[in-house]
Amino acid sequence: MKTAIIYSTLIDDTKKSAKILKELIKSEVVLISIENVKDICLLKYNFIILGASTYNGKVQGSFKRYVSRNIKTLIEKPHALYVNSDENLDMMTNLDKVFSQEIIESSFVYSNFGYEINTDIGNYIQRRKSKKIIEKNDNVPILNKHKIEEFANNINNLIEKRVD
Repeated sequence: MKTAIIYSTLIDDTKKSAKILKELIKSEVVLISIENVKDICLLKYNFIILGASTYNGKVQGSFKRYVSRNIKTLIEKPHALYVNSDENLDMMTNLDKVFSQEIIESSFVYSNFGYEINTDIGNYIQRRKSKKIIEKNDNVPILNKHKIEEFANNINNLIEKRVD
């Protein structure tokens, strides 16, 4: 079984989530950044995972366009969805900002992995905002590894059943 994880990230937390997932999923997994997805044929994958980070309730436009252009193929393929965003916010609200209702309802599993802040990544303004968030908060946000493991276990259960 061949799995594609297609992700979009601004500050690398979604890329980090994708790498963790890759190690936990028991199949051949290919990581594909949204910047490199243009030449990828979705039909050669048995399972597709879509992951995106939200920032101020928004996702990268290139990710939304990609999902919109490939909606028919994505819905026909077994797929799962995740977002990297504030876990204190409603997960469905965050999913709705990234994905259409049609793709959410047809997914096998979806989750919010939380997010983390890295003050060394991004342009000057992004790094400065990250530093201010850390200064204002007692609890620095981190990825929820338990939710990532749970998500991977759900995928592995589907793989064991050979969902195609």
